[in-house]
Amino acid sequence: MEHYGLADIAQRVVGVGSVGTRCYLALFEDGDGHHLILQVKEAMQSVVQQYGGIAQPDSLQEIITTRGEGARVVGLQRVLQGLSDPFLGYIDREERGYYVRQFHDMKGSIEMDTLKDKPFRRYGVACGRVLARAHSQSPTAAEILGFAGRGGKLTEAIMSWAVDYAKTSRADFDLFTATAQQAGA
Repeated sequence: MEHYGLADIAQRVVGVGSVGTRCYLALFEDGDGHHLILQVKEAMQSVVQQYGGIAQPDSLQEIITTRGEGARVVGLQRVLQGLSDPFLGYIDREERGYYVRQFHDMKGSIEMDTLKDKPFRRYGVACGRVLARAHSQSPTAAEILGFAGRGGKLTEAIMSWAVDYAKTSRADFDLFTATAQQAGA
């Protein structure tokens, strides 16, 4: 980074999961005119803590207290990602925590509702493997067994949560469409 200087900065509008947070794109240039774009995104309190009422572990709370929410996000991303962004970092400005990473807006998705049974199963297996790999790197991976139990308990808990979540999403959608129809009438 010492070869680059800040050339410009712009505020960025972020997606649904980040509405209300500050996000910026920072353009850096080196002496030869090469560019590097970094995303500087506000790190909010963990949703597990905020909405789930589950306190952060003491070791993580100490990091948050001393270095901010950006440090929490960066630390956990380094645990979960197989290969981390070399520019991944964090800063605190004006009592707000931010994390920094290279800007690659290459998000993609799979239209799951169009998948046939066999490709859907392969997709589910791939997602499960990625999630298991990420969690196996966690320093507290063994706690998952203590929390979820052995055998089919974890599967049952996940399936129950997924069904409840789908019902909530459907109810939210129905309320949204009913409200939109009333507003248009």
